[in-house]
Amino acid sequence: MTTDEYREQIAQMSKTMFRYCLSRTNSYHDAEDLAQEILLASFKSELEFPNEKAFYAFVWRTADNLLKSWYRNKSRRETAELDERMSDGSWETLEEKASDNDQLRLITRELSHLNSNYRHVTVAYYIDGMSVKDISERFSLTQSMVKYLLFQSRKRIREGINMEINYGKLSYDPIELETFFFGGKNNYFGVFDSKLSNNILVACIFDKLSEEQLSLQIGVPTAYLEDELKKLKEYGLLIEKNGFYQSNVPIITKDVFAEIRRANKADVENICETLKDNIDKNMEEVRKTGFYGNDMPQNSLKWFMLALVLHLAYFDKPLEDLPSEYPTDVFGEKCFRLFTEKLPSDPYGLGVCHMDGNDSSVLFWDILINGELKHPNLTRTRAYMLGKLLSEQPVTENEKLICSELINYGFAIKTDDGIVPNIPILTSEQNEKISNIIQDIGIEIGQNVVGRTPVLRKILCDHSPQHLIDYTEQMAPLLHFKEAEQVMQNLCESGWLLPLKDGMQATTIMCLKKS
Repeated sequence: MTTDEYREQIAQMSKTMFRYCLSRTNSYHDAEDLAQEILLASFKSELEFPNEKAFYAFVWRTADNLLKSWYRNKSRRETAELDERMSDGSWETLEEKASDNDQLRLITRELSHLNSNYRHVTVAYYIDGMSVKDISERFSLTQSMVKYLLFQSRKRIREGINMEINYGKLSYDPIELETFFFGGKNNYFGVFDSKLSNNILVACIFDKLSEEQLSLQIGVPTAYLEDELKKLKEYGLLIEKNGFYQSNVPIITKDVFAEIRRANKADVENICETLKDNIDKNMEEVRKTGFYGNDMPQNSLKWFMLALVLHLAYFDKPLEDLPSEYPTDVFGEKCFRLFTEKLPSDPYGLGVCHMDGNDSSVLFWDILINGELKHPNLTRTRAYMLGKLLSEQPVTENEKLICSELINYGFAIKTDDGIVPNIPILTSEQNEKISNIIQDIGIEIGQNVVGRTPVLRKILCDHSPQHLIDYTEQMAPLLHFKEAEQVMQNLCESGWLLPLKDGMQATTIMCLKKS
C-alpha cells in the first residue's frame, strides 16, 4: 500500500473504530479517546502492508491490544473468571460450566456475537457434543484448524464477558427501506422488505463491518445474519472483502429528502399555482376529446390530468439527463436500483410504472392516499381483457376468470350493462389530442425541474459514501419523483385536490395503440 492509500484507509476507518470502541466501553468519551489512540498508533506504524487484508489485520490487532490494556487499567467492576488452563475437553457443555444464570447469560451473549466460523465449531463441540474429528469432517476443516477455532472462541468469549456491551442505535430504532428500481427486469421487487436486510445495508453504508460488528450494531445474533448476508451479496447489494461488509447500493434517508424539500420549497409552490390554473382552464377541453371515462367527477379528472402532466415533467423530461448506458447489475440487467427510507406515515408515497403491450400501454400513477398500489396487479393478459371489454363481454371460462380478477382489483366493475373497465382508456387519436393540451405546461415544469438537477446531485453526493458517488451522480435525475410527491401533497393540503375514495381509478391510464 502507498502512503496515500494508507492514510485514506485510516480516515475511512475512523467512524467504524469509534462505533466499535463505543460498543465495548459504553462511554462516548472513552470510546472517542480509544479510537483516536488506536488510529494514531496505526498511523505511526512504520510497517509496510502488501494489501488491505494485512492492513486491517494490523489495525484490529492494535485495537484488541489497546482495549485489553484499557480494561486492565479500568478495573471498574467484578467480572466472571474463566479457567485459563481449560483445554478442548474441559468444557463438556456451556450449561455445566456456567455456575449461575448471570454467567450463563454472559457466555451465551458472547456466543451469539461470534463470527459464523467460530460459532459453528463451538456449538458443535460444546453443545452438540461432537468430537474434534467429527467436526473436522462436517465442516471440511483440518483437526488443527478445529482446535484453533475452539481456542479462539474460548478466548473471545472469555474476553467478551468482561466487557460491557452497548448495542448500536439500529438495534432499538431500526430503519425501514423501500426498493426503487428503474430499467430492465426488476429482480428485487419484494425480496428485501425485511427489517433485517434493510438495517444490514444501513449499518454498512459508510462503514466496513465484520459479522461481529454488524451483530452489535443491529442487535441480532450472528446466526441470524448469515443467510441475509449471503442473499445481499448474491444480489450485488453488499460487497465483502477480507471478512468486512459494505453496502453497494445508494440509500436515501428521510434527512436527505428533507434537505431536498427545503431546497425546492419555493419552486414547488410556484409549480402548484401553475398547475391549478392550467388544469382548471383545460378540463373541459380534455373532456371533449371523448375518451372512455370522460364523464368522471371533476376531482377525478384533476387526478387524471395531474398524473399525465407530472409524469411528463418529473419522469420523461428528467430521464433525458440519464446516461445513455445504464449500469449492469449482477443479473445482466441495465438498470438503476437504490433504497429510500420509508416514512411511518407518508400518504403521498408514489409508485410509478409503465407497462407496454402489443395492443396497449398503461401508465400507473399510484399514490398511497388513493389506496393500495395498483401496478403489481395488472398483467398484460388482464390489460388485454380490459381493452376488449370496451366492445364485448367475456365468453370463455378463462375470460370470465380474468374479469373476476379485474373486478377484485378494482380495474373493472359490474353494471346492469355487464362488466366494464373502471379506468380511463384513450384511443391513439384521443391520446394525441390530450398530449397536445398538456404538453406545454408539462415541458415548462420539466425544464424547471431539470434546471435544478445540479442542486439535487450535489445534495445526494454530499450524503453518499465515496465508493458510490459516481453511481449516485448518474442516477440523480430519477430522484426528482420525490418532488412530484411534494407537489401532490401541497395540492391536497390546499384543498384544490381531494383523495380518490370511490369511482374510477383515474390515475391508471390505458392508451390503445389502434383506434
